[in-house]
Amino acid sequence: MRLRLVRTLLLAAPLVLTGAAFSVNAQQPAASEQTQAAPVWDIVSIKPHKPGDEDVSEHFSPATYTGRNVTFKMLISQAYGVKEWLIFGMPSWVGSQHWDIEAKVSEPDMKVMRKLSREERRAMLVALLRDHVGLVAHKESKMQPVFEMTALPEGVKFKAVPAPSSSDSGEKPRQGSQMTIDDGLISGRGVNMTTLADALASKVERNIVDQTGLKAEYGYIIDLHWTPEERDKGNDNGSGTDAPPPFFEAVREQLGLKMVPGKAEVPTVVVEHIQQPDAN
Repeated sequence: MRLRLVRTLLLAAPLVLTGAAFSVNAQQPAASEQTQAAPVWDIVSIKPHKPGDEDVSEHFSPATYTGRNVTFKMLISQAYGVKEWLIFGMPSWVGSQHWDIEAKVSEPDMKVMRKLSREERRAMLVALLRDHVGLVAHKESKMQPVFEMTALPEGVKFKAVPAPSSSDSGEKPRQGSQMTIDDGLISGRGVNMTTLADALASKVERNIVDQTGLKAEYGYIIDLHWTPEERDKGNDNGSGTDAPPPFFEAVREQLGLKMVPGKAEVPTVVVEHIQQPDAN
């Protein structure tokens, strides 16, 4: 199955998600706003995804979430900030059945919504899962194999996003972050290193620990192409000698990054209860 995953984010709405961890470059809310309860989704629609469409897309704005062809395994991963392969105890339908989900805060205070912290937005996803599929789950830390990601001595081969021009009011406009993850492709703009590490991890099913120390205010421009393993073993569909290199070689040659095997404590999630939703 060939999936194309597109995720669109706002820097004002930081959230770490699987495959694509959301940017953490936004300003943190004031202490008075941090004490407020996280907003709740007033309108939630959950429908089975029609077969025949393999594209997967997710879009977060300050007051809405839209997912097309997503699984609840993806949402659990996002809500708890863990990788999909580190979720245990769930029935098979959680990862195999695909859904179209729309959630909306009907009358949001946009000033508050734009300043929600990463954890507050995760809490909103946890609430959605609790209220609509009865999710009960807990986190556990376990020692697992990882890759440690560092820059090559000669430096990385991708560039930072330039600072945007100031508006008439003198304020710099907020910039979004976009990432496309496809079969043999990771491409994005406004991507921070945590986001990139998570995207790369989704292709090797092993957590990647960012040790580059790279931090650009508006993120980076990423363009990575490689030949997936199944094509590299002979099923190349006519790609021939011009095919991109294998994954790890491409990361080194095109991004100027290397990944060294290691071990680290990583978060996992254990699902205690979840039920199939009623389509609405």
